[in-house]
Amino acid sequence: MTDQLLGVLKIVLLLALYLFFARVLWAVWNEVRVPAINRSAQGSGSPKTVTPISPAGAVKVSRPYRVARMKVISPAPLRGFTFTPEQPFTIGRSTDNDMCLDDDEFASTHHARFVTNDGRTYVEDLASTNGTFVNNNRIDQIVNLKIGDRVQVGSLIVEAIK
Repeated sequence: MTDQLLGVLKIVLLLALYLFFARVLWAVWNEVRVPAINRSAQGSGSPKTVTPISPAGAVKVSRPYRVARMKVISPAPLRGFTFTPEQPFTIGRSTDNDMCLDDDEFASTHHARFVTNDGRTYVEDLASTNGTFVNNNRIDQIVNLKIGDRVQVGSLIVEAIK
């Protein structure tokens, strides 16, 4: 082989190596990132108000707050499990919860409750010892979830999805 061909092959191999590392970093970034908090909602105190759209009692919910399901992101054995909090859905170590985290030492007996009301999904901390977190912020009151929000209960992380 000529020296020119070897030089081109070195450059192609180097580019392939850089592309591989870029792809690995992209995959890791997508796994660990937390969705950005909507800065326009900060300081306003509460999201847009809910207004009826028909006399029959139907409620219009703004698009970011139309959470249909909650999807488990972590830990790996539960990854991909989804639930719909139409009825109150409780999470904790006790077996009478809807989702029992009996091997999670950071979860309380009755840790958190998810509920959907008027088309909006809410999460509430049930006076847990280690707290419930929404987008890495500890909550002390009922929080209205929007699509992309991540809720941490013990070592369980669930994401609000459409």
